[in-house]
Amino acid sequence: MRPPNHKETGSFGSEFLAEAARNWLRWQHGTRLTQPRPCPDCGEENYRKHDFKERIFALLITDDGFEEVTVEYRRFWCKDCERTVSADLSSLFYDDCLYGKPVVNLCLTLAADHPPTRVEEQLQKIGIQVDKDTVDRYVSEFGDKFAERHGITVAGESLAQNVLAALFDVDTVDELTDEYGEELAEAGIDEVAGCADETYPTKKGAKKELYEENMRRKQEGKHPRPHPEGFTVGLGYLPQLDCFASVQCRNTAFASVLANALGMPMEGVAYCVTDDEDCYNDTFSNRVNCLFHRLCARAREDERVAELHKEGRYEELQAYLESEYESLYEEKVEQLKTAYPSFWDEEAETFTGPVTTNAIEGGNWRVKEKLGVPYRRCRSARGRVLLGTLSDSLSVYRNGRPCVSFAEKHGTFGFEEIMADNPPTSPDSITAPPAPAVPTEAV
Repeated sequence: MRPPNHKETGSFGSEFLAEAARNWLRWQHGTRLTQPRPCPDCGEENYRKHDFKERIFALLITDDGFEEVTVEYRRFWCKDCERTVSADLSSLFYDDCLYGKPVVNLCLTLAADHPPTRVEEQLQKIGIQVDKDTVDRYVSEFGDKFAERHGITVAGESLAQNVLAALFDVDTVDELTDEYGEELAEAGIDEVAGCADETYPTKKGAKKELYEENMRRKQEGKHPRPHPEGFTVGLGYLPQLDCFASVQCRNTAFASVLANALGMPMEGVAYCVTDDEDCYNDTFSNRVNCLFHRLCARAREDERVAELHKEGRYEELQAYLESEYESLYEEKVEQLKTAYPSFWDEEAETFTGPVTTNAIEGGNWRVKEKLGVPYRRCRSARGRVLLGTLSDSLSVYRNGRPCVSFAEKHGTFGFEEIMADNPPTSPDSITAPPAPAVPTEAV
């Protein structure tokens, strides 16, 4: 394996921050892992002690070059299989990950908002070496393991991922309201409403291919193709909780079977707002069509709209559409407050539940903003989309002010639950060196 190129730390706030991060990782240097595990071949623990080997826990960037933080692990000789077996490493390492858990968790945390290249740059500034290809591999493995643990499978194929299961350890909104009834009541939530929608992040190179194809189509006298090729990202959202319920990222076009998979975790919502997409017809028995999409559909067939637009009377057109929206809104609210009285606020005389897909539309844009760059492979894009939806659901800052989300307050999510193949071993199996002294400047 080719070693990384020499790097220097940057000014990420201060050099003290970088040194603090490095010292935190150095604390594990010299740790010994000695707890045996069942033999991978025969499943027995009929061992004799063999030797110790080193493994890199973290690679630090210093003024003198790279510094390896290593731990030692005991190897045993299996008397039945006659092969060497390493001690249990799950307390400090995830399977198939080169560096220790804190480094991997940091990579995944940063990858929720930044592409791998940017993650590499940010880690460099605090003195930790991880290259962009390694970050991309961690993101892809996170997506694979998330789909394996919380995938929504239809006919043997994982079509969507259950975000509620990762956030709250429940499968549906029904289970959420049963398990967290008191917490929901404290938040003033009697019933939960939902939104569902899909968006299409552009694939890498698709805009150039679209431009070239439309140039050919123009020469042939054909209509241009309107949109570049993209991934289908379906999202289920619970606006009262500010969290996502389900996610899917696929190469295939959106279809009814995908809509059904997307809606499975949202079983138990009072109602769900969607656009006019026919794929949602059989997904939610209590589906509510988005008021804004309904206005757009009416405007396309309205002769008055066409006349005002043609004559360029845009101020009159705006006033007319606002009047139409107010009329539709009052009509819709009258229907909804009768069907779902728990969302009607008698004092304010307002309907507090969603009537448009605005909440999920905002979620669409936030997910695409976190994705940042186009991807060619769906596997990489899926990992980034999942990390982005989890990060958004576990928010502590919204609408320009500190605001801790329901999932951050009461959720159970941790990278360990997704990335670890086995639960961590007992702390008794770890022998760590004394913690380093805190620099006097930090006091």
